[in-house]
Amino acid sequence: MMKLLPLPAFWCLLFIGQSFSQDSTEPLWLLTPKDSVFLSVEDGKKMIHHPVKNKQTLFSIARYYHLSLEDLLEYNPSLKAEPTLKVGSKIKIPVPNKAIRRYKGTGFKAAEWVPIYYIVQGGDNLYQISKRYFEMPVDSMAKRNRLKNNSIRPGQRLHVGWMGIEGIHSDWRQSKPATESSALKERFLSEKKYRKETESQGVCFWQKESKEKGDLYALHRDAAIGTIISVTNPMGGRTVYAKVISRIPDGYEKNIEVILSPEAAKKIGARDPKFFVKVKYLK
Repeated sequence: MMKLLPLPAFWCLLFIGQSFSQDSTEPLWLLTPKDSVFLSVEDGKKMIHHPVKNKQTLFSIARYYHLSLEDLLEYNPSLKAEPTLKVGSKIKIPVPNKAIRRYKGTGFKAAEWVPIYYIVQGGDNLYQISKRYFEMPVDSMAKRNRLKNNSIRPGQRLHVGWMGIEGIHSDWRQSKPATESSALKERFLSEKKYRKETESQGVCFWQKESKEKGDLYALHRDAAIGTIISVTNPMGGRTVYAKVISRIPDGYEKNIEVILSPEAAKKIGARDPKFFVKVKYLK
């Protein structure tokens, strides 16, 4: 007679080995030399506006630019409640100076680079754009854009450089300190005093191939954004506390109860992209 498995083990075995199609058909590079990327400067920080294409997801865009999903959503707060991407929409991405190639130089191959354009804003002048923003001589900027003089106008497009089609390298971004689950647990217990605690269980998904480190966050359908969630892996009894940063995007199976950051999933012993968990969250 076959021995029945306990419910948690049954669910774990049921979902082990299942492939998740959300990122499986995405192109290796999210941009090509045929694209034009536009850049703005906001509070002294350079931001490119990534054009969303078919089959791209928040996860693939974050990975391409080597951002945590939490950081990506901080720069695009409207996506927290509606994280499903629309083709043609623009996603703000902070870009480090090292990612911008200002001159072609030797060995430049156009097939490996995406042109970057700055859109002139009201109050801009060519000296400010050239010297302060991009550390280029004014005459070089004028010559590249075939300007007859230093006069520019709001809305004008200026070619300022290129970015590699491979995206942004990990060592071009400053590493963030790791989030402590113990501190998040204290917040959970504190917020529990004035919010309703709800328990659920189901499948947890995480991006196993991601090399993202440090952040403890979660995506959930019902938990209040900004609150802390408790996720327990019954296979070992380990629990992690993570910050809810967004809703789960459309396209994920209905049985996905929570999406965890790679760091959070590893803390509770995750080995497969999908596994059974028990959840406590605050509404």
